Amino acid sequence: MVSFLLGKKHFIEANDAMPFSKKHIGFLFLTILFLSLLAPYGCSGLKSENQKLKEKIADLNAENEKLKKDLNALKSENSDMHARLTQLNQQISVLQEEIQTLQKDINGIKTQMKARGKRSKKS
Repeated sequence: MVSFLLGKKHFIEANDAMPFSKKHIGFLFLTILFLSLLAPYGCSGLKSENQKLKEKIADLNAENEKLKKDLNALKSENSDMHARLTQLNQQISVLQEEIQTLQKDINGIKTQMKARGKRSKKS
């Protein structure tokens, strides 16, 4: 691929300019060996961490579902309470009207009694 990009002449010159010594090959070999030995340990660590995170996500999803059910139950209870509150407010309004009617009746009776008292004093 490099020879195609640079042309054969330049590729050969680049390879001739940077010959690999035994030190380079040894270092490359040790690096590959080191990485091949560490790769399984690193991957297993990542897999276990990934599994832990998946378990946390599953736990959070389960808790989230429970909280959603609780929220829906509270919403239903709240709706019932609003309906009950509306009913109680209507009953209060009816009772207030009855109280006003009774107060008018009492005031009327008081007025009548005062009028009778004045008539009996005059007689």
